[in-house]
Amino acid sequence: MPKVGENLPKEQREKGLKRLTQRQQDFLDNFMHKDMTQTNAARQAGYSNPSVDAVRLLRNPVVQERWQEMQEENRARFGVTLDKSLRDLLKIRNEALDRERYGEAIRAEELRLRASGVLINKSHVLHEKVDKMSKEEILAELQALQQKAESRMKRANVSHIEPKKIGKTS
Repeated sequence: MPKVGENLPKEQREKGLKRLTQRQQDFLDNFMHKDMTQTNAARQAGYSNPSVDAVRLLRNPVVQERWQEMQEENRARFGVTLDKSLRDLLKIRNEALDRERYGEAIRAEELRLRASGVLINKSHVLHEKVDKMSKEEILAELQALQQKAESRMKRANVSHIEPKKIGKTS
């Protein structure tokens, strides 16, 4: 897609496509490079009704196409993708384990799990009023959570170790 000020090729003009306006490009620059919300980016670009205009801009096919191009340009420029980051963290973890630097290995694995969404911050978890629950209620809740987790787990092989059951021991 041509950038602002460039002419469209004949086949695109015949299809009815329009080129990006300077104001639309300013909106995208603000939104992408200046870490603004879509409304603030539209306001800064000079739109009179920024909250409505921002939504319309992001639905505009010409703007969407340019937005995708800008994202690809950034990926190409900085070489940052989730897959590459996860692969690099796995390599760091394995190298740390080989050197018996377990703290570094644990940290690399923690970052890898967070990036992939498997591990979440404690602050993102909603807590029940555990301090008002009895021991039996807590154990029952933990057992229910363990059963839920076991039902979601995939068995990697037949010779796995059974997890310790939570609950009353005799």
